[in-house]
Formats: sequence, structure tokens, C-alpha cells
Amino acid sequence: MKKIILPLLFCLSCYLTQSAVWYINSTSGDDANSGRFLDQPWKTLTNLSSKKFSPGDSLLFAAGTAYKGGCVFTSSGTKNHPVYIGVYSAGAQNLLANERSVLGSIFKKYGAGLAPSFTNPDWDILNGNVFQIHGGHIIIEGLYFHDNAKPPGSNKKNQNVQKMGAIYLAEEANYSIIKNCEFYRTPVGIKIKSSHNLISHNYLHDADEMMAQSWGPIAIMIVAPYNEISHNRITGYGAYGGPYGSDGGVIELDGVDTGFHASSINIHHNVSINNHGFLEIAARNVDSIMVAFNLSDDKNQFIGGGSMKAIQVLNNTVIRIREPNVDRFVFWTFYPEGCGFTIWNNIFVVAKDIQVFGPVRSVVGHKRTGIGNHPHNNNLYYSPGNPDVMGIPKDKTEIIGDPGFVDFVNGNYRLTKSSAAIGKAIQTLFTFDLDGYSTGRNQGLDIGAYDF
Repeated sequence: MKKIILPLLFCLSCYLTQSAVWYINSTSGDDANSGRFLDQPWKTLTNLSSKKFSPGDSLLFAAGTAYKGGCVFTSSGTKNHPVYIGVYSAGAQNLLANERSVLGSIFKKYGAGLAPSFTNPDWDILNGNVFQIHGGHIIIEGLYFHDNAKPPGSNKKNQNVQKMGAIYLAEEANYSIIKNCEFYRTPVGIKIKSSHNLISHNYLHDADEMMAQSWGPIAIMIVAPYNEISHNRITGYGAYGGPYGSDGGVIELDGVDTGFHASSINIHHNVSINNHGFLEIAARNVDSIMVAFNLSDDKNQFIGGGSMKAIQVLNNTVIRIREPNVDRFVFWTFYPEGCGFTIWNNIFVVAKDIQVFGPVRSVVGHKRTGIGNHPHNNNLYYSPGNPDVMGIPKDKTEIIGDPGFVDFVNGNYRLTKSSAAIGKAIQTLFTFDLDGYSTGRNQGLDIGAYDF
């Protein structure tokens, strides 16, 4: 499950300046060492909490090592000189300079193999956080997180779920980047309470147990505005059980958190497979959310929540045929009159008893309903045996029919040359598809997340 790190000293040319490099190696280190040299690494996370680091500094963990517990990181970088937290391993020079018979000791000393791993299974230590980040302009790259603590219960008073996150970006952690990391069985992978952060090219997977009585596991929780979630892969997040029958999923805008103000969020080019919902906006008065070029082949809703305004949904491929699918909505809300969506260039494939925008009914109490009729055009809908796949009138630019996937049964939702989605989309601000290819490169702009 863990990533393999290339057997070279990790490439840091984009981040290293004349500032210091610090080394941590749980196998050969000692916290009494200086930490400044490969031969004198630290052993644990302790010094990351107790010392201050300067802009441009790099903190590198040896590949193949493991760490338990958490740290409170209060140092900050700058725009041009972020603090970098990443990986190092034995370089080619060490392999060439030594006989194979001594390489075992070389690898132990300098690191090799899998990404360094981190776990914090003890709720009493930082609420299960591994990196609690209180400084801005931080880059975290190439680390592996697994098996973090669940809360001992959670409600609106103690807000224990809101304290979680293997990586916890606190209010001060603005302009930070988390990339190329892996999260396995982390009830909350990343919590974001700060702004202008980028969460990109991470792999979050296999968290399938309820973490509190009414909370399922959530890959990414967001509280603050102006954040970007892109190019991540998320699989197997969410759980059956609790008062809703199913809960959790990929991304939640968490209105229970007392610091909530999560608008202006850009969610694009992510792959979401077999999760209990893609996006839940568990809050009121949320606006300016972009959801574009994502593949969502999940259980439960694509987008659901309270009052949601200026929600732009474009060029997604949304599949809703997995069972048990407790939530029979693609889009739902508790407050239909407080919602505003613009929906275009999407492919929707749903089970025969599901409507993409309905059913729409008067809300009595805290009950879910479809979002109803919002500006929608150039979408493609498919649901064999479904007499009303949309639940609202079809626009003249829209298509109801087979999208012509390469391999629908095995989950390859790219388009074949005969697909009705080809050339039927309208221009957006994005110029590349989910595979990274330029849009419109063949027969015009195509509907869905993949351009033919």
C-alpha cells in the first residue's frame, strides 16, 4: 500500500536555499544529535515541536523509517522560501562507492525503500494529529500516514471530530501545500482551518469504520475559504451505520466547526471511487464552490448540503450505480429555495430509481430533497429503464442516452469515438481533462471529465 521512494537523495532543488537541512531517522538517529548532518539525524518528532525553523529550511525523514505520535509545528516559511517537510534516501553516490555486502548498513544509516510512515493511535496525544501545523508557507510531500485515533465520542459541545486530522492545518497555516502523500485508515486525513492551501496528488483510502456515533470517516475536512483540492485519488472512505445509515466520504465543508467560513473552494481533477459521497456542504450560506473535471463513482450523493449558492458543476463524470446506496440523490439539500447551481458539460449515470435533480418536494423538518431546476445545459444522462432520469425538464442542449464508455463494467469511463458526448460541450476556464490532455484536441469540446 505504501509508495516506493526512488533510491536517490530526494530532489529538493525547488525548495533548498542557503537555509538549513535537518534529518530525522528513527532507525539510526538520536534526538540529542544536531540533526544537521546525515551522520547525526534526530530520532523522533520531538525536536519538531521544541525548535524553531527558518524560512527555506528542510526537514527530511529517512525513507523506510516509522514514527509514532504527533508534533505541534509552529515555524513558518515565506512565499519564496517555504519550510519543506519531505523525504531523503541513500543516493547513487553511496551505492557506487560501496560493495553490495555493506549496503545493508548504508540503507539503515541513510534510508531506503518505502515512504516514511506516521501513525498516532492515541487520542490523548494531540487528538490523533500527526502534524499539527500552526505556521504558514509549509510544504509536506511524500509521507505515509496510517491508523490514526478515533475520538472518544463527539457532539456540538466538545467538537472532537473537528479536532481531527492526520495533517491538521490550523488557522495560521495559510499558503501551505500537501502533495504526493498517502493516507490509509485515517478517520480524517486532512483538516483545513486556514486559507490559500493546495491539497494535490495525494492518495487517501480505506477508512471504513464509523469514527463517532453520527460521523463516518472523511478524507478532507474544510473550514476556511480560498482552498484548492485537485488531482487527488480517494477510495473507500465512509461507513455504514449510525443514525443516517451511512456517513462520511471524500470532502466535507464542516459547518459544525465554530470557525467555519468555507466559501470560494476549487475542487477539480480528482478521482473518487467507492466512497460514501463526494462533497457534503454541512453548513449554511456557502457560496462560490467550483466542482470540475472530477470522476465520482461513489455511493450516495455527488453534492449535498444546506444553503449552497454559486455552485458551479462542470465537466464531471458522475456514476451512481453502486449498492447499497443509502442516499438516493445525486444532488440534495435541506433548503432548496436557498440554493443556486450552474450545471453543465457533465455525464450522469444513475440507477433506475434515481433522478439527478429530484425528487423535489416541500421540506418538512430536517429532511433531504432534490435541488430542483437550476441552470443546466450540455449534460448527458443515462439510466436504462428510468422513465424520468432528470426529475426536471431537459434543456434542448442536453442528451439522454448511452455515453459510450470504453469499458463501463470495469470502470473505464473514457469515451469511445462513437460517444454522443464528443463535441457537445461548451467552453470553460479549464483547458485540460482528468487525464491531463488538452480539451478539444480532436472533435471539439467533450462532455464529462475525459476528453476523447
